[in-house]
Amino acid sequence: MKRVFVGMSGGIDSSAAAFLLKEAGYAVEGVTFVAALETGTKKCCSLEEIESARKVCRFLGIPHHVIDLKDVFEARVIRYFVEEYQQGLVPNPCVMCNRHIKFGALVEESLARGADMVATGHYARILPVKDGFGLFCGKDTSKDQSYFLSYVKREMFSYVLLPLGEMTKSEVRKLISDSGMPISSSKTESQDVCFVPGDYRDYLRARGVKSFAGDFVYQGQVVGKHEGVAFYSLGQRRGLKIAIGKRLYVRAIDAQNNRIILGELPKSRKLWLRELNLLVGDFEEGEYEIQLRYQSKRIKGWATWEEDRLALFLSQPAEIVTPGQLGVLYRNDQVMAAGIIDKTLLEEEDAV
Repeated sequence: MKRVFVGMSGGIDSSAAAFLLKEAGYAVEGVTFVAALETGTKKCCSLEEIESARKVCRFLGIPHHVIDLKDVFEARVIRYFVEEYQQGLVPNPCVMCNRHIKFGALVEESLARGADMVATGHYARILPVKDGFGLFCGKDTSKDQSYFLSYVKREMFSYVLLPLGEMTKSEVRKLISDSGMPISSSKTESQDVCFVPGDYRDYLRARGVKSFAGDFVYQGQVVGKHEGVAFYSLGQRRGLKIAIGKRLYVRAIDAQNNRIILGELPKSRKLWLRELNLLVGDFEEGEYEIQLRYQSKRIKGWATWEEDRLALFLSQPAEIVTPGQLGVLYRNDQVMAAGIIDKTLLEEEDAV
């Protein structure tokens, strides 16, 4: 009988995953990791979450483990979050948490404790392909989380089960309700950064990020002062405090010169990805469907190497393509590659 550790949050999805695997005959054990050092964090990784997971495990009659991953979470997720904002980028901490924590340190620690496999409640599928395992979209397109898992190292998929990949959210809610588990089937999901208790700007200041005022620039002219590049994001309109008689957006962030360029809503047809995570053994240049934000519509485009970066040429302009976020390449329902958006070429950039 295979021993499977299930990453447990006490929420609907991870609880359903544990229930299904136990029903399927696996020797299931729950595991919850402690991550954030700060107090006052949100649901994810909190003491409340640990107790919720423990209650579900008691109901299921399975062991529950708590693993301390605070140090690696600090090094790999929180430090990354702060440093990216300092450079005028917009980080994606959930992606890095999946890569380094949930499908990194947690898998490694679980295997070290005797697990054969590790499972989570993500809505995606891991299927055998000709040269190992591949990542595919979940059945429920409205909940598909393959975008968030696309930066997980491919070799980890050999040890991972995703029992909710063939289910819809409504089916999972019904399963929870019918099972009698001590959790509400209507429990809400966390949508924000789990370790940031309030406004991310306050969090950055508390972590020692210095704010240096600089220029807002529109069509080559200084039109005001900003509070620091770390506190603005591409496409932002509110909070600029600039009144020149027309709607302005953050069009580009020039961290090197401490300038924020304003203008029309930024749109791009070309961008570059760095630090590629290839999820197929024979990745090649060609046509793909490209997703640039979670739950955004995929855009057809062409991928080609330009030195050590992957250049993407989009078939139609995409709004607010944000450096620091993730670009994911799909072919049909399979994730082929993902990378960090390094730079974008704005339409009519000569006007900036």
